[in-house]
Amino acid sequence: MGYEAHRWSVVCLNRLLMLIQGLLLSSHQTIGIEKIPTDQPIIVVSNHQNMLDVPPLIWYFRHQHAKFISKKELGRGIPSISFNLRKGGSLLINRNSGNTAIDQITRYGHHINKKNHAIVIFPEGTRSNSASFSPFKMGGLKALIDAMPDAVIVPFVVHNNYQIFENGNFPLKLGNQLKYSILDPFSPEGLDVDSLKDRLEDLYQNELNNLS
Repeated sequence: MGYEAHRWSVVCLNRLLMLIQGLLLSSHQTIGIEKIPTDQPIIVVSNHQNMLDVPPLIWYFRHQHAKFISKKELGRGIPSISFNLRKGGSLLINRNSGNTAIDQITRYGHHINKKNHAIVIFPEGTRSNSASFSPFKMGGLKALIDAMPDAVIVPFVVHNNYQIFENGNFPLKLGNQLKYSILDPFSPEGLDVDSLKDRLEDLYQNELNNLS
C-alpha cells in the first residue's frame, strides 16, 4: 500500500471511529476548524484525556498530514492506532532515554518542517483521564520549536473525552458531550520556555472553563 492510500485509509477509519461514538448517544462540537493553517508547518499542542483524542486530531488535521510523537509502548496493542503509529510516519520514542529522545524529536522536527506537515505533541506526557490537565513538560516541544523555524503552534483543546471511560472499559458511558477547540495559531518566536509554558497552560485552562 502506498503512502497516500495508507494515509486516507487511516483518515477514513478514524472518522468512522468518531461517528461510531454516536452509538453511545455522544455528540461532537468542534470550534475553530477555519483557523488551521494550510500553507506552513504546524505544531499541534493538545491536552490528552484518553486514546479517543487521536481520531479527531487525525480527522481535523488530515490535510496537514498529521503525525504524532508518542511513547514506544503505544506502538503495540491498540487496534488501528498502534498500526498507524508504526507504519504512518509518526515518531515512537523511549521517554526514559533522555537526550536520545530529544535528539530523535529534533531530527524528526527538521523532517516535518521540510514537508510542511503537522506534528502533534501531548506535552502532559500521559493521559489525564479527567477534566483537568497536568503541568506541561516542555522538553519535547522546545526541541520541535528549535527544529521547525517555519512552524506556528496550534493549540487543540479536548473536553469531556475522559467521560466515555469514566466507568472503566465496560460499560461505556452514554450521552457524552464531546467538545474540541482549535485556538488561534501563534508563533513561539521570542518566547522563552517558561513564558511559553505559562501561555499555553493559561490558554488551556481558560478554554476548558469556557467549554464546561
